[in-house]
Amino acid sequence: MLGLTLGTTDNYMTEIEKVLTEDGSHTLFNSGVGEHYHSIHGAIQESMHVFIRAGFSLASDRFDNLSVLEVGFGTGLNALLTLEASTQLKIRTFYTAYEPFPLSLDIASGLNYTETDLLIGHSSDFVTMHKAADGELMKINPWFSFRKYLCKLQSGLSPESAFNLVYFDAFSPEVEPELWTPDIFQMIRENMTTGGVLVTYSARGEVRRILQSSGFRVERLPGPPGKREMLRATAI
Repeated sequence: MLGLTLGTTDNYMTEIEKVLTEDGSHTLFNSGVGEHYHSIHGAIQESMHVFIRAGFSLASDRFDNLSVLEVGFGTGLNALLTLEASTQLKIRTFYTAYEPFPLSLDIASGLNYTETDLLIGHSSDFVTMHKAADGELMKINPWFSFRKYLCKLQSGLSPESAFNLVYFDAFSPEVEPELWTPDIFQMIRENMTTGGVLVTYSARGEVRRILQSSGFRVERLPGPPGKREMLRATAI
């Protein structure tokens, strides 16, 4: 553990500790929920494997432009990696994140993602996304636009939503059981285009069955280091 900061959650103060993972990138440990935000085997490594290679790469093959929904903005790492990928590949991407408990700028600024070779040069973009006001649409560059809602996903998605890529990166079902329900996945499916892709680090049988019953074709994929499997679902 590399440091300690107090952060506000729903109705209590909790300790947020910065952790150096095995690939040299940071994650955070939230003692209030007892979980890390990313794998201790490598934060960037995990996000690249689950969300960029398994999700973004497939969706960008299927669609000319991408409308991305992230459930759980957290540290902002997935958004930052998507910004880099969309810019490099020149894929116009509209990114929407839901995060009811945003990190303070002090905590976010202490993360070392933009010091890595992959993400160097994105320091101001990273700060901009963390500072974004609730619902504010921001054009980060010609290829990447960003909006963050500071509310729970249960509040509902905009009726005009038509996402073709979903990053489901909430805390585990033990911590946030209200997000891993048939109602939530059904709502997400109703706001996705046919052929859209949903990826999550989870490989639980219950999650797979809920996805299938919500209108997805589901496949198990090899997981990132430290995890045997993950799930990828296609909206049908």
